[in-house]
Amino acid sequence: MFGVVSGVAKSIPDLVQASPVDTGLYAASWDFTVEEKSVILGNYAPYAGIIEQGARPFTPPIGPLLAWAKRVLRDRSQPPDYSPEVWALARGTQNKIAAQGMQPRHILEKTLPKIMQNIKEEVTFGGKG
Repeated sequence: MFGVVSGVAKSIPDLVQASPVDTGLYAASWDFTVEEKSVILGNYAPYAGIIEQGARPFTPPIGPLLAWAKRVLRDRSQPPDYSPEVWALARGTQNKIAAQGMQPRHILEKTLPKIMQNIKEEVTFGGKG
């Protein structure tokens, strides 16, 4: 079991590196728990499921999109008086998500082969392989 735990722990930096970064919360939310006969690896950011699996069309709240647009544009306007550019990007993104949903990123799924390789190396060679 120690090799499995070591292999999963060794994989966390790969997951962090593959993570999209806006505020850094998602990248910092990778963690694992060790049970008696298993290791549970996951991302515990509130929106991790949407990043991994995507989402059907829905209308997201405008507040977080305004904050995101302000960061992306490096805009100095302050709430509630956001600049027209911030409003345009936030509304445009909101409309696109409402029409198309959000595409999955499959961060964990794409990293799974590397995770399995890390576990195999730790189990087989005790981290010396």
